[in-house]
Amino acid sequence: MRGLSASGRCVMQGWEGRWPLVGRQSHLESFRTELAAGLVRGWLICGPAGVGKTRLTEEFLGLAAASKRHTAAAVASRAAAQVPLGAIAHILPDGVDMTDPVQGFHAVAQALSDSARPTVVLVDDLHMLDHSSAALLGQLLDSGTICLIGTARTGEQPSDVVDGLLQRGDHIRRTDLDHMVRDQVEELLQRVLKGPVSRRALHSLYSASDGNPLFLRELVLGAIAQEKLTLNDGVWDTSEERLPVTPHLRDLIAGRIAASPPAVRPLLESLALCRTLSLADAAALADRTDLEHLERSGIVEISVQGSRVTVTLAHPLYGEVIAAETPALQRYDLALRQAERIESHGLRRRDDALHVASWRLAATGTAAPDLLRQAAAIAMHSNDNEQAIELLTAIKADQHTAESRVLLGRALMHTGQLERAEAVLAEADAQARNDHEKIITATTRSTNLFWADPDPAQAVAVCAAARSALSDRSGAQQLRLMEGAMLTVGGLPVPGLQILDDLPDDPPVEALDVWLATISAKAFGLTFVGSVERARTLSERATAAHEAVGEGKLLPHPAMQAAPLALALMEMGEIDQARRICLSAADSLQAAHSPVARQFLAFESARAEWLAGHPVSARRWYAEGVATARTYHLDRVTRLHMSGLMACAALTGDIDAAAALVPEYEAIAASGGLTGEESLGVAWLHAARGELSRARYLLRSAADRAGRTGHVVSEALVLTDIARLGDPKAVQERLVTLSAQGDGAFTPARARFVTALAKKDPQGLMACSEELEHMGAQLLAAESAAAAAGAWRRKGDARKVTAATVDATRLAGLCEGARTPLLSTIADAVEPLTKREQEIALLAASGKTSKAISQHLTLSVRTVDNHLQRIYLKLGVRSRGDLALALQYKESSKWA
Repeated sequence: MRGLSASGRCVMQGWEGRWPLVGRQSHLESFRTELAAGLVRGWLICGPAGVGKTRLTEEFLGLAAASKRHTAAAVASRAAAQVPLGAIAHILPDGVDMTDPVQGFHAVAQALSDSARPTVVLVDDLHMLDHSSAALLGQLLDSGTICLIGTARTGEQPSDVVDGLLQRGDHIRRTDLDHMVRDQVEELLQRVLKGPVSRRALHSLYSASDGNPLFLRELVLGAIAQEKLTLNDGVWDTSEERLPVTPHLRDLIAGRIAASPPAVRPLLESLALCRTLSLADAAALADRTDLEHLERSGIVEISVQGSRVTVTLAHPLYGEVIAAETPALQRYDLALRQAERIESHGLRRRDDALHVASWRLAATGTAAPDLLRQAAAIAMHSNDNEQAIELLTAIKADQHTAESRVLLGRALMHTGQLERAEAVLAEADAQARNDHEKIITATTRSTNLFWADPDPAQAVAVCAAARSALSDRSGAQQLRLMEGAMLTVGGLPVPGLQILDDLPDDPPVEALDVWLATISAKAFGLTFVGSVERARTLSERATAAHEAVGEGKLLPHPAMQAAPLALALMEMGEIDQARRICLSAADSLQAAHSPVARQFLAFESARAEWLAGHPVSARRWYAEGVATARTYHLDRVTRLHMSGLMACAALTGDIDAAAALVPEYEAIAASGGLTGEESLGVAWLHAARGELSRARYLLRSAADRAGRTGHVVSEALVLTDIARLGDPKAVQERLVTLSAQGDGAFTPARARFVTALAKKDPQGLMACSEELEHMGAQLLAAESAAAAAGAWRRKGDARKVTAATVDATRLAGLCEGARTPLLSTIADAVEPLTKREQEIALLAASGKTSKAISQHLTLSVRTVDNHLQRIYLKLGVRSRGDLALALQYKESSKWA
């Protein structure tokens, strides 16, 4: 572990044992209870390899031993099954003669019946037992001599005798373990890593492990050991490289594969290379019986897609291990034979050209230029930019066309290789001859420059220069719209939108790629200036059009369209919906190597979580965006990511982490997008240090910048934070003005909150709290309720103080430990209930009458009613119905 970070060494040392098993505790409790009650004679744990069957049964056996039971353990295997009773011979008494089954059974039963309770026997891989062992165990089970615990691998075919052993009626319990789903993997990773995990890391580990706990453990340990999984800015993240396979994991997989019949090796090697084969092709390499065996044992999967039946390896790591064991020359021969076979039938299916080109490239290092261009277009349509780059770089320089260079430039751009993309696109620019080639070159080159430099001037200049050289008027208009798009997103939404006024709202038949790029920018710009309803409509149209694009269109990932839609939804007050859309889009991006799109969408995901009041979740997204920026030098939205990362750290009390980011933040140029919001991080850092006046001064300057450039929603956000940090009167009037300039619901809600805050209006603040909670802005809602409690306290209304405090406490509990000046006022505001009051409150909340409570506690009815009045006053409620709701938050109060 030399060279590892301190966090990596700590995790490695903590994981040298076994991982926690998902659902383990509930399984153990069930076994302990049923064993003690004598309700169970056997317990079977079933599932695929690597899901923790053996570990769970060993813990069952440990529980039995701890309860003073006699125990024994055996492991069945194919080798042991060749000898009658071979698997359990060591647990039989010495000298027992099994040639006489009746006498032998009695001797064994007597030896295992020394105690009054059955002996607990564990048999691992029960499905591999020989007939004699299975028959004897079945007799011992039926006689009550033993309690049998066993494991069986899903997909394995047990013998008839073993099958009968597994089906012993109600006294045999069965627990099925399976691979973990994504949410379970995330929960497990965060538990053992003791920190949040980036979405990229989650996807990489989940995809590579397929939810197999054993594989997941080995992948994580290997990634940490080689520093491919590291703790960056408080979030665990993986690199873009393939996750390393540990020697132990490689041996486990190789062992499973080696247990397959030798005759299927050619099929497995072909699947490792080709990934997918038709059933007919697979049947030509292995007979049907062997193929069925592979499917049963979980080595391959057979899928039906319409009229086509395909065969694939069942786990992504199997192909990697098999390929590593296959000699290079053999891999080349396999690739060439497979390519020739597909070509002999004609390239009939959509992906045939892609497969043939890839296999020929693997076998010979070259392929026909037309085939490579066709295959690259298919790869890009499937958002496989890396494969497109591999195919296009195989074309010799003198065989490239301007269009193939543009295709390569776009693939490089989408994978974050912006400098290399510019070199390729400059060559395409020099090679472009007709208007079509000039247009696609200029649009791609300007987009690449836009992402490479926060200042859009150079990107706009490329479009302007190309526009002056065109003879086609419609083409010139396309480039003019590109200029407007870059101005809009690059910090000048008002002049940019003036240019985009000429952009039709509906997708055209021609130049759909330009329309999709510019309509997305227009939707962003409309939201920036407050025209949220129209922005949402345009975003929804763009999303539908992008998803319907046919093969060969040179576009970024369709998930990019979720960004302007999510931003519009946030400003409409539909924050939860924006969060769901961002999460779905981000997940769809993970399989595609598109760091530009991923970083852009990560920001919208983070912003939605920030507005919801979830600083820990937002920090994860911001950290992922910063890590992507550092890897690929993407500076377009990096300053916003860095600012958000600082703000989240400050809001959760991690001041040192926030302060450590300041030098890097200050070295990055502002991008112009969402002007003003780039100052939130430093401002909240000052606020966390108690420097509220300095924080407000920074935010005031940021709001002025947003106002000058027309960023209405950003100005409203920043002004609201000034109010939250202690000066609502200074921003109240401007927020009211801004709320009238747009049609979104969130800015008016903020204005009402700030107005009530300035007026110290408790009723208005409680109404705002309810409204903001409905919008999904839980932190603002909590602060509004906390401010209402303070206002009621000044008016001397203790009941309403308590009610508002209970609401504020509940809402603050949803905000992932956020700390703000307004939330600090709710600490210790709820007077604790005494133990007697707590007892009476719980009984009353359950529906019992005062008389019933008095009889239960041996008190007078009057005493119970007096207690209830004090409870109502402390909790700020007026009835038993309200009491039940208030008691849901008793954990946030201090019971005496």
